[in-house]
Order: sequence, then C-alpha cells, then structure tokens
Amino acid sequence: MEVILLENIKNLGKIGSKVKVANGYARNFLLKQKKALVASKENLEIFEKKKDELNKINQNQKEAALKIKKAIDKFEVKIQKNSMEGGALYGSLSIKEIIQNLENNNFKNISASMIEIKEAIKKIGDYNVKINLHAEVQASIKVKVVSLEKTI
Repeated sequence: MEVILLENIKNLGKIGSKVKVANGYARNFLLKQKKALVASKENLEIFEKKKDELNKINQNQKEAALKIKKAIDKFEVKIQKNSMEGGALYGSLSIKEIIQNLENNNFKNISASMIEIKEAIKKIGDYNVKINLHAEVQASIKVKVVSLEKTI
C-alpha cells in the first residue's frame, strides 16, 4: 500500500514522502496512529494544506527531544539483579526495568518502543542502550547491572 507520511519515521521516510509499505503495517500502525494517509489525489491535497503545520509540530517535537537528550546522555542507570557466581543473571534485564528506573529519575515520557537494545542483557556489567526520542534524535544511556548482594 502506498501512503503519505504525516511525520518523520525512522528508517521509513520524512514528512510528505510517498512510501510503499505492507498493507498490515499501513492499516494497523501508520493509519491507526495517524502517522500517514493513504496516497490518493484527495489526501495529497489535504496534506499540502497541512504541510506547514506538520513541519512546525515536527520541529517543536525535535527541539523537545534535543532538550531531553542533553539530560539523558549524562545519565547512568544502575540496576541490581540476582546473579550466579560467574556473573550470569537469572533471566535477563528487561526493558520494563530500564523504563521503571528512568521514571523513578523523572524521565516520564519514555516508552518501551523507544528503547533499542542490540542483544539481551544477561550478565553483570556496563551496557550502552539507545533511546529513540525522535526520528532524528537518539540518546544513549549507560546501564550498569550489578549483583544484588545477599545479606545473611
């Protein structure tokens, strides 16, 4: 299905781009979330009328994301987990745990879909985790996984 993007979408295109995507992706995500319009003559005219407004909204979102990036790039998340003797975790560190830690430190508007972990975190150590704040703004936080000390 061919759609007209109403906002910048990472790895897909910029505002106003006509892109061809899978029907399910268009129906279930892009159209449902009002991130795109079905490419047609009428919708192209609607887009042209809204173009300046959409660009202004996008610029404001980008500026807000840059402010958050400045604060978050300096931030370090420290999470305690139960681990075995070799440093392997029981299970793995979840995105929910990272989000919970960020929320506890006043970073409230970060969702699971924004967090990018290359591979599962299954050992004690330091990891860099990317957070997509905007299609053009990506922050990076340091996640430090430490062993939960057992007290007797």
